[in-house]
Amino acid sequence: MPTRDKRRVLIVGAGTAGRELVQAVKRAGGATVAVGFLDDRFTKRPYKVQGLPVLGRIEQLAEVAKRKRVDQVYIAIPSAEGGVIRRIVAACRDARVSFRIVPRVLEIVEGRVRLDALREVRPEDLLGRAIAKSDQKVLRPFLRGKRVLVTGAAGSIGSELCRQIAEYGPAELVAVDWWENGLYDFENELRAAHPKLSLRTMIGNVQDAAKMLRLVREAAPDFVFHAAAYKHVPLMERFPEQALRNNVIGTWNVAQAARKAGVSKFVLVSTDKAVHPTSVMGATKAVSERLIHSLNGGATRFSCVRFGNVLASSGSVIPVFQRQIRNGGPVTLTHPDMVRYFMTIPEAVQLILHAGQMSRGGEIFVLDMGEPVKILDLAHNLIRLSGYIPDKDIEIVYTGIRPGEKLYEEVLTDQEGLLATKRRNIFVSRASLTHAQSAKTIVADATRLCERGSAAQIRKFLKRWVPSYQMPASR
Repeated sequence: MPTRDKRRVLIVGAGTAGRELVQAVKRAGGATVAVGFLDDRFTKRPYKVQGLPVLGRIEQLAEVAKRKRVDQVYIAIPSAEGGVIRRIVAACRDARVSFRIVPRVLEIVEGRVRLDALREVRPEDLLGRAIAKSDQKVLRPFLRGKRVLVTGAAGSIGSELCRQIAEYGPAELVAVDWWENGLYDFENELRAAHPKLSLRTMIGNVQDAAKMLRLVREAAPDFVFHAAAYKHVPLMERFPEQALRNNVIGTWNVAQAARKAGVSKFVLVSTDKAVHPTSVMGATKAVSERLIHSLNGGATRFSCVRFGNVLASSGSVIPVFQRQIRNGGPVTLTHPDMVRYFMTIPEAVQLILHAGQMSRGGEIFVLDMGEPVKILDLAHNLIRLSGYIPDKDIEIVYTGIRPGEKLYEEVLTDQEGLLATKRRNIFVSRASLTHAQSAKTIVADATRLCERGSAAQIRKFLKRWVPSYQMPASR
C-alpha cells in the first residue's frame, strides 16, 4: 500500500513505551505508518529513535502534525502525570487530530506494548495522580485457597473486590447483596470471566441480623470485606433513619456474624466523609468505624479502610458530568471552589486488599489519595475531552452546596495522625478504640431511633458519638 494511503501516526514519547509502539506498528504492517516522535527531551540537534526522527517537543504538536500530515497521535508516556496528558490532549484538539493512549503502568500486564492495548483517553488519565501498583506476590498467598465473602457485591466497590479476588484463586468467593437484578447480572459476568471459579451468590440485606448470621455461618469464610453501605449524601440527609439502619446497624450485624462464625479477618470499607462529618452519611460511617474497633480482642481481627471518591462509581460526579455533556449541557456544579480526592475503582480495591492482608486488628487504614482535584477543573477537562469548549459549547451552571456537603474532604481528624506501613500508599491512623460497653449502648440507641426516632433525635445521637459532626443549624 502506498505510504500516502496509510494512516499516519505521530508518537508522543520516545521512551520505552514509544519505542515498543514503533515495533508494534512495524509488526502489524497494514494501514498504519509511524512518521516520528515528539519528546520534551528534544534538543535542536536532530536524532532518531528506532530509525524514526524525533521531530520536536510536545508544545510543537500542532505544527508538526500539520507539516507531517498526521492522522492520529499515539500518547506513549504511561507514567505521565495528569497535567502532561491534559497538555497533549489540548494540543491534539487544537490540531484537529484524533488520539489514543498507551495504558497506565498498572494496566500493562505483559512486558510488550501492543497496538490493540491502545485506548481512548479516560478521565482518570487527566487527574494527575500516580496510580499505585499491586503486589501480586503478597496478595496471591493471602487470598489463594481462602474462602472470601463480600457484602455489597453488586455495587461499584464490592463488584471490583470480587473481580480482583477471583484473579487470585480463592477456594470460594461468596458475593452477597440485596439487589437481585444487579447480583444476577454480576454473577453471569463473573462466571463468564472465571469458569472454574467456585462462586456462590447470596441474596440478603445487612439490616437483617438473623439472616446475616445464617448466611455467614453457612458460607464459613476466612475473610469478610464489608462494602455494603448507603453513600449518597443528599438522600441520606432526607432519610437519616435509613443511613442509621444500614450503615450502623447493618455493619454491626455483619461484624457480629463474622465474630460468631469465627471469621479470621473483617475489613470495613469506610470513607473520608467520616472525618469531621457534615452529613448524616459521613457521621454514620464514623459510628460504624467505632463499632468495628470495639470488637477487636477476640479471634477475629477487625479493621477499617478509609478513602475518598472513586472514579466512575455509581452516583459519582464523573458519570453525571458525562451524561450532561452528552445531552448538550449544562454541566452543573455545586460550587466553583469544591475540591475532592479521587482514585480509580481498581486502584482503591487493590489497596483495600493490601490493607486486609496487613491487618492485625484495630487499624483504620488510610489510603494515599494524592492531591485534591478541583471539581471545576475536572468539569473543564471532561468537556474538552469530549471535543467541546467550556462555557461556549457546554455551559457550566452553579447550583449551590447541597445539604450535608462541604467544600473539601479530609482523611484524618486533627487528633489521629498517621503511621507509615510497608506499602507506600497505605497509612494507619492513631484513632482510639471504642469500648465494648459503649458499642452496646450505640447499637441499642440506634435500633430504638430507627423505629421511632425523629430526624432531629437521630442527628443528636450522631453528635453524641461523633463530637466533630457538624450538625445543620436547624431542620
